[in-house]
Amino acid sequence: MESRMKTVALATVLTLVIGAYAPAPAQGPYDKQADAHKDIETALRQAGADDRLVLLDFGANWCLDCIILSHLFEDKTVRSYLQDNFHVVQIDVGNWDRNLDVSRKYGSPIDNGIPAVVILAASGDVIASTKNGALADARTATAGEVLGYLKGWVARKPMHAAR
Repeated sequence: MESRMKTVALATVLTLVIGAYAPAPAQGPYDKQADAHKDIETALRQAGADDRLVLLDFGANWCLDCIILSHLFEDKTVRSYLQDNFHVVQIDVGNWDRNLDVSRKYGSPIDNGIPAVVILAASGDVIASTKNGALADARTATAGEVLGYLKGWVARKPMHAAR
């Protein structure tokens, strides 16, 4: 009996020690502490200054397709195109309980799943949206397909007024 108790005690101690050194789970691409309203306002101001579009990326860290889309955005070609043409704002929707007012403001693109993307002109006008759920199955998308979406959205960009 004493031997069994020693084994249980040793197993408990080992579990606690190993658990203390286990890596923390990755935070994910969506910052739960971010202020989406402020981030969008900043991105729109920057877009007005440099004539880019604003890409609102609605998602959550528990969503596999959202994480995959985030990784596709990191593809070398996609990332370069994004940097040249967009200010990206990642918006955490949590467990469908965060930033829902932001989603509603831009036509409720998350209603057919996440990730969902809204493209804004510097004026704040919606140019495009995936409210049909086009990216909600991002796990089947390729970097080339994402780049195609981005290029299509840039083609809809309003011409800047003559100065």
